Amino acid sequence: MKNLSVWQALIVASQLGFVLAAGVAVGLFAGWYLDSITHTSPLFIMLGALLGMIAGLYGCAQMVRDVLGKGRSS
Repeated sequence: MKNLSVWQALIVASQLGFVLAAGVAVGLFAGWYLDSITHTSPLFIMLGALLGMIAGLYGCAQMVRDVLGKGRSS
């Protein structure tokens, strides 16, 4: 496990929030776009939000794994 300074820990925490929010935002936008094309109002927005949340959580898990030093060795 890496020792992080306070500033580094705050930077990682803010990146985690951004990655999660960006995943949900992209999913919502894609769902809104698909709903506007297919005229199925809440279906793709909810599906996009769910998939975006899953993608954001996966991205957060990968980031935490890299910060803790348990990522894949290249």
